[in-house]
Amino acid sequence: MRMFLVALVASVVACTVGAQALNTRETITLGIDLTLGMTEDAVVKKLTESGYKARKREPPDMMKQKGFTSMWLVDDQGDEKNPTSLGVIFFSSGRLSSAMKELLPDEGDQVEFGRQLYFAMRDLELEGNSHCTIETENAEVPDYAQKSARLHCGKKTIVVVLQKQQNKNESVSLNEEIAVREIK
Repeated sequence: MRMFLVALVASVVACTVGAQALNTRETITLGIDLTLGMTEDAVVKKLTESGYKARKREPPDMMKQKGFTSMWLVDDQGDEKNPTSLGVIFFSSGRLSSAMKELLPDEGDQVEFGRQLYFAMRDLELEGNSHCTIETENAEVPDYAQKSARLHCGKKTIVVVLQKQQNKNESVSLNEEIAVREIK
C-alpha cells in the first residue's frame, strides 16, 4: 500500500505542478460551500438550514494562541445517536479562517483511501493550485507514534496522519484543510 500511495502522490503532484488553470478558490465543501472570510453567523445559519448539525466548542489553547476565537464541530444529521463527523471550522473575530474536512470514513479501506486521496488532489489541480510543497513529520514516544504527510497547495492542504497507540491498532486519517494562514 505504501508504494501505491507514494506512486499516486508523485503522479498527482506532477500533474498538479503542470496545471495551467487560474481558477484558485478559497472555498471548501463541508456539507455546504464555505469561503474563507464568511461571517460566523452566516456559516452556522447556512449549515443548520441545510440540515447539518453545528456544535460550538471552546478552541484548545493552542488554537487560541494562533488567533482562533471560536470552533464548531460539523456533523451530518443522519443518526442522532451516532452522527457522522464532517469536520471542524474555526473563526477569528467572527470570520471563517480555517476549516478541516474529514475525507475518509471511519470504516474506510485501502481502496477508499486511495480514491479519496486521488479526488482531493484532483480537485486541487482543477482549482489551479499548481505550486505545491510536501512536508512530512514523525513523532514517536514509547507508547505512541504519529507520522503525517502534508501536501500544501496555496491555502489548501491534504493531510494524511498515521497513528499507533500501544496495544491498539494503527489508524489513518485523511483530511482536506483550508486556512487563511498556515496552521502547524
